[in-house]
Amino acid sequence: GGQTKEDSKRQEVFFNETLAPNEITRLLDDKVLTNFKRYDKDGEHIVTKLDNNDNYIIKGNNLIALHTLKKRFAGKIKCIYIDPPYNTGSDSFNYNDRFNHSTWLVFMRNRLEAARDLLTEDGVIFVHCDDNEHAYLKVLMDEIFNRENFIANIVWKGRGGRQDSKYVAQIHETIVFFAKNKEVVNLNKVLVEDTSVYSKSDEIGEYKTQLIRKWGSNSRREDRPNLFYEVEFEDKKILPILPNGDDGCWRWSKAKLEEAIKNNLVILEEKNGRYELYEKIYKTSDVKSKVFSSWINDSYSGKGSKVLEEIFKDKVFEYPKPEQLIKQLIDLSTDDEDIVLDYHLGSGTTAATAHKMNRQYIGIEQMDYIETIAVERLKKVIDGEQGGISKDVDWHGGGSFVYCELKNDVQEFKNQVQA
Repeated sequence: GGQTKEDSKRQEVFFNETLAPNEITRLLDDKVLTNFKRYDKDGEHIVTKLDNNDNYIIKGNNLIALHTLKKRFAGKIKCIYIDPPYNTGSDSFNYNDRFNHSTWLVFMRNRLEAARDLLTEDGVIFVHCDDNEHAYLKVLMDEIFNRENFIANIVWKGRGGRQDSKYVAQIHETIVFFAKNKEVVNLNKVLVEDTSVYSKSDEIGEYKTQLIRKWGSNSRREDRPNLFYEVEFEDKKILPILPNGDDGCWRWSKAKLEEAIKNNLVILEEKNGRYELYEKIYKTSDVKSKVFSSWINDSYSGKGSKVLEEIFKDKVFEYPKPEQLIKQLIDLSTDDEDIVLDYHLGSGTTAATAHKMNRQYIGIEQMDYIETIAVERLKKVIDGEQGGISKDVDWHGGGSFVYCELKNDVQEFKNQVQA
């Protein structure tokens, strides 16, 4: 509220916080979905029943749709990827400048809170953004997902710099990567050559060491009080003490650390008069290690547009993300038949990529181009379209998806708000 008067001096009003509780409940309660259609290789069909493994493309307001999905999908989504409006002034997030920034954050917060409830305990979320709101988005997600569940800022060199840039040519975007619970996440990392130096050895083989006390962010006792405990090792009692003398915390639970000590996977070293525990990391026979880099420098930034132009014989969408980028994130975080959600579906890249990778998916978009672009694109995918990642995953077509719409009661809610 109050977004339309540039000279307004009153505080911004958030209707979702000032309406009576029963009105808020009705706004975010389960809604009716209608106009169901199923698409497969034989065309369009009437939907008589829904299966647990159905893919969904939902047209409607994504905040209301997210709350509607909770009944069936709470705790079941393995991966969320979204590419929301960047709030640059030239995208789809057009609000009065006085309220633009705070309104964007509330817009994101309400949806991220709902999305978190949909994730499995070992689920993850990727939020694509640029420098315009990145720092604020990170702090917002710290609050919603808890700071200790932050995994990485993945930097994608997604475009070339403009020659007429006024200050610095912006050639990258950022994907903020969080887990719902980092302690139980298991990522499918890729094998790369290990160039580490293994300077120590024992009867098992060569190894390198890594500090078991946590360092960097969230390394204080108050950050993880359950990971501050005393360990007995080689007749010494060791606590995780930071270099400045403050209480710190371990990276592992007490049970895991004691098990590692029992299996001779821990060594004690003295540094500057202080004792520290280190884990042994052995060199593997194939000298390869599993990692995923936070820097993506692949030169496929224009391939998202190319796929759509090949399908539609025209430029139908601005700056669609390439399937190759989304594939890396889905590969990292999911396995076959896991559920992937994108509630800013846009041109349908996430759904198309997930479909080709044998993942179940849900896409949400309220703009009319969901029918003319995303649905039509997925119909081509079912027919065996060969753009994007098709050759990489040996895609030849098949599968199905269900299209449906939120029953449009939005005007009724708007009338209640205005009254």
